[in-house]
Amino acid sequence: MSDEPERQSLPWLRTSFDWEAVAAAAGALLAALLLGWIWGPLFWIGFAAMVLALAAGRWSKRTPPDLAYGVVAPCDGIIVSAGYGDAPQALRLRGESFVRIRIASSPAATNKLYAPMAGGVEIVSLKQGEPSSPIAPKPDAEGLTRAYVTFESQKEQAGIALATGGLGPRIEFTVEPGDAVRLGRSFGTRRLGGWCDVYLPADIRTHVWVGQTVTGGETVIAHFRSSVSEDTGEEELASVSTGTVAGAAGVVAAGAAAATAVAGAEAEEEDLIEDDYPEPDEVSAPEDPAAIFARLREAARRHGEGD
Repeated sequence: MSDEPERQSLPWLRTSFDWEAVAAAAGALLAALLLGWIWGPLFWIGFAAMVLALAAGRWSKRTPPDLAYGVVAPCDGIIVSAGYGDAPQALRLRGESFVRIRIASSPAATNKLYAPMAGGVEIVSLKQGEPSSPIAPKPDAEGLTRAYVTFESQKEQAGIALATGGLGPRIEFTVEPGDAVRLGRSFGTRRLGGWCDVYLPADIRTHVWVGQTVTGGETVIAHFRSSVSEDTGEEELASVSTGTVAGAAGVVAAGAAAATAVAGAEAEEEDLIEDDYPEPDEVSAPEDPAAIFARLREAARRHGEGD
């Protein structure tokens, strides 16, 4: 539980350095001091080497998003192009057309590489460049260090083509073919920036634009369309269909209830009419008052005779 932000004394401090970079920087600083003792301006040469070593070994802790069937940026950088193109043969991707998202990383960018999708590692290929090409001004330049990695999960694939300078150990991987990785987890290192081409299926839904700054392991750049439709689309369709049927049944039931209520109201109204307003044949005419008084006098006379 020590990784929780509320338990950390410096939760904003997420940058770290490789031990190799720290050792190289310490050596460069010692050399700078010795050179400066010989001649002052030489100190800055060693100091520049120290800064370069620290830049090559800098990495940062990342928090991958919690999502299924998504694709995240495999490295830090800027989106320089996004369109359709052919994938390198070294990636061995299925299909003829692919979406290619090109990311350019500066030498000061963090050096970790992150899995763009969750799944298995299919291809890992590395070709060391030439020391005469220390930097990578263009992705297609000669003599660069190049690497290819392919990930696959549930018939979906994502390929990564990396390019960087040829001087020094610039790219290293911590995975092999057959390994399983989680989304956004580190699978290798690329030092001092370079180029990264992400190849995805042609029917994928992308969420990037040219000039966008992406964070490796965190920025979502695409969603697999087929997987999303299988997992969510059908459920949503079933939900909508069920809701439609239930709604129709409810309408029918409500209509039946309304019809019953109307019929009951009409029946009550008919009963009320029949009770309060009987037919003329059923109503008897009132007696004549004279006849009533005659009956009363006759009854009184009989009562007197009896006494």
